Amino acid sequence: MRFQDYQRAFTDRIRDPRAGLPNKVTAGRMRVYEHLLFNNIESFLLAGFPVCRKVLGQRRWLKLVRAFYRDHVSHTPYFRRVPEEFLRYLQDEAPAGIELPEFLPELAHYEWVELALDTSDQDAQLPAHNPAGDLLAGRPLVNPVLRVLAYRWPVHRLSPRYRPKQPPAETTFLLAHRDRDLKVRFTVINALTARLLTLLQEQPQQSGEAVLYRLAEAIGSDAVTLMVHAASLLNDLRAQDVILGTLI
Repeated sequence: MRFQDYQRAFTDRIRDPRAGLPNKVTAGRMRVYEHLLFNNIESFLLAGFPVCRKVLGQRRWLKLVRAFYRDHVSHTPYFRRVPEEFLRYLQDEAPAGIELPEFLPELAHYEWVELALDTSDQDAQLPAHNPAGDLLAGRPLVNPVLRVLAYRWPVHRLSPRYRPKQPPAETTFLLAHRDRDLKVRFTVINALTARLLTLLQEQPQQSGEAVLYRLAEAIGSDAVTLMVHAASLLNDLRAQDVILGTLI
């Protein structure tokens, strides 16, 4: 047997214990590798998706992780990106033979966002800004370690005791960001706040006032009325480290 063929047989068995044993390798010796590698992956995923594990229960969780471990072809060699690969697997490759809640991909994404923001370095080099700048006259600087999230399911409420069969009529909007204490925080927001933050992210060179006028036009609201309420909202967002000040 060629060495490459032997390697393939060896790794096939590690990924799937149902595969045949490589030549001259006993089942006992092979189990050492099988358990070591699988348990390593499973423990890493458990740390990243604890609510998914609780919702599924031990048996279905291990069955799902086994299917991912066996069938998914990763797009990265980096071990720290295994949770992202697991998320991609749930979103794009429905595992056959495992009954999963319809909300699981969104729940997994919600849990993955915390890890993504916790390890982000997007705020390593912030542009020059004034933390106390006028958020209407100036150009608001949105925290770069932030995501505006929209889900069909109320992912922040899902648990073993709350597993709805149908999504609610209204979209769930969440704001996820890392504050100055390096803690990732999730906040339930409304559709208007989500739209405002998205516009601020998309138009970083626009003044807060210009963005609000654009928002008022988009939603068919009176700009003056919106400006009064939004000015207070912008300051609240600054107090939460969602907005870091204004660009200089």
